[in-house]
Amino acid sequence: MNEIERFRAVVHFEVPDYVPIFAFPGAPGVSGGVLTQVHDRLRATGMPTHVGGVWNLNRGPTDLESWQWYWGTTGPLTCNISLEQGVRGFASSMRIEGGYEIIESESGALTRQVLDNSNVYSMPEFVVYPVRDRESWEFYRERMTPAGTMPRDEVEERCRQYDGRDRPLVIHAGAAYAFLRGLLGPEGLSVAFYDEPELLHDMMDWNLAQTRAYALPLIERLRPEIVQMGEDLCYNHGMLLSPRQFREFCGAFYREVCDAARACGADLVAVDTDGNAMEFVGVAESYGVGGLFPFEVKAGNDLFELRRRYPTLVLFGWLEKEAVNEGKGHLIEQEILSKVPPLVQQGGYFPNADHALQPLATFENLCKFMTLLHEVTGNPEGTFPRVGR
Repeated sequence: MNEIERFRAVVHFEVPDYVPIFAFPGAPGVSGGVLTQVHDRLRATGMPTHVGGVWNLNRGPTDLESWQWYWGTTGPLTCNISLEQGVRGFASSMRIEGGYEIIESESGALTRQVLDNSNVYSMPEFVVYPVRDRESWEFYRERMTPAGTMPRDEVEERCRQYDGRDRPLVIHAGAAYAFLRGLLGPEGLSVAFYDEPELLHDMMDWNLAQTRAYALPLIERLRPEIVQMGEDLCYNHGMLLSPRQFREFCGAFYREVCDAARACGADLVAVDTDGNAMEFVGVAESYGVGGLFPFEVKAGNDLFELRRRYPTLVLFGWLEKEAVNEGKGHLIEQEILSKVPPLVQQGGYFPNADHALQPLATFENLCKFMTLLHEVTGNPEGTFPRVGR
């Protein structure tokens, strides 16, 4: 099987030649490289220097292919085409103050973050968000609405690189809740659901219009195997908005994206959300979402229960990432053997660490983790040293 055939076999609950260790860039697990601190730690504890896969949040991974070749992992091709042209955007300035980077945007947004945050990454403090009221929204909309679209002949020329592909292609169709949260902040959005619903509807109408104009045509032309949305709309106890609010403010967006994906033959519509997604799964599935990731362990997700409730849902992740940290290696065998074999046997499951590796990871523990994970999935890939139990 090639990678598309293998991916489709898992997604459609068929039997592949082996189960790939597959993940999306937003939640790479062990599949998609690591941040600088983690990479430095793995090298210091024994990983060969030729293994790349260092992530920079602004530029993405460097030499991801060598990471995936070494560890025997994979992920989708990502579409690097943007149809928007003539977006004015916002000027910004950055200064160092009190040992932090202070970023001020022409939109009025103010962000405080640790130094060199694109490499080390700690969640920034969003002191002021871009949208505070209708006036700031209208300013944002004016600056962020494209003046035009890439010419058709250029679109066609750039799309040809994906024709004849043998790896699954993902096209990101944007977001609904995350679009609003990114502009107003979670607290401001939670208040606006009750105090300014008309403003939120205006914002979502614009958001859907942008997706309709600039994402759906790519889906129609390229017919990707995966259409993805990124939401992060769950916290440690569940959704950050009610199902009723989701239907009112996000439902039209989900319906149109999922309908377009289905009409173009996509094998999977997948949503990236952190936190406890147990309630959201049913909401998302009602619109045609077929899979979610990364199902963090500490948030209380239970994939055995979800498989019982939603027998056709495609599941990802759910292996505790901390098991590869220093002093935690004794957890690896139980973590993998208690979960992966029964879920793989039922089909529709891509096992992986539940988000991204942490700075305490060690090369020895990662080798142990990957040896066992490859063994139980029948996966022969990777050149890393196998570690016996």
